[in-house]
Amino acid sequence: MTRSGLYGELAGYYDRTYHRKDYAKEARALLRIARRYGQRVPVSLLDVGCGTGRHLAEFRRELSVAGVDSSREMLAVARGRLGRGVRLVHGDMRRFSLGTTFDIVTCLFSAIAYMETRRDRDRAIANFYRHLRPGGVALVEGWIRSSRWQGTHGDLVTYEDREVRLARVTSSWREGDHSVVDFQFLIGEPGAPVRHFAERVRNPLIDTEEMLGSFRRAGFRAKVLLGGQYRTRGLYVGVRPIAS
Repeated sequence: MTRSGLYGELAGYYDRTYHRKDYAKEARALLRIARRYGQRVPVSLLDVGCGTGRHLAEFRRELSVAGVDSSREMLAVARGRLGRGVRLVHGDMRRFSLGTTFDIVTCLFSAIAYMETRRDRDRAIANFYRHLRPGGVALVEGWIRSSRWQGTHGDLVTYEDREVRLARVTSSWREGDHSVVDFQFLIGEPGAPVRHFAERVRNPLIDTEEMLGSFRRAGFRAKVLLGGQYRTRGLYVGVRPIAS
């Protein structure tokens, strides 16, 4: 059994694993929300934890975009998708500094859950604030709220094309105030042995007021949206006020 980071050696298989995710629909909905709550007409967007660039590919249909991610392997996939015209930066969401500001900052697919402590979350969200223009809006998709955790469950995803057969089995459970998700991947490619990758991810389970506290400490006016696909995780909307 080979152990590998989900966003490292498996980066080239990431998009196949999430082939059913409708990035175009999500991007359109997020832009509607940004335009509703922001206080300026958006022309630029930064996606933090941009991964393989699937959301960025949709956002750039309407906006000038840039991305940040902590995985060089995921950024390499994003570069192949987006080309040299999009700025992609390797960095930690708590510490990156791009030297410019944006009208929208997004942090999607629960990437904020990798901030293990309140201090880490505060630092990341304060960094989002620093990268926003006054009147700009941050949209952050949370992890499953503590009160909405449903207990142990499993999931199976399969994918196949001419180049690869892939199966991902997950099992998850709760340990105190954390979720634990066990990922097991089987990958078969022509002319090669079937490979097995395993990864176990532990993330904090927090509720909305704790997350909103991080936004408010950073200086945002903030609220959480709990409808539709965000009913269990929450979409946190933070507006950087325009100075009076």
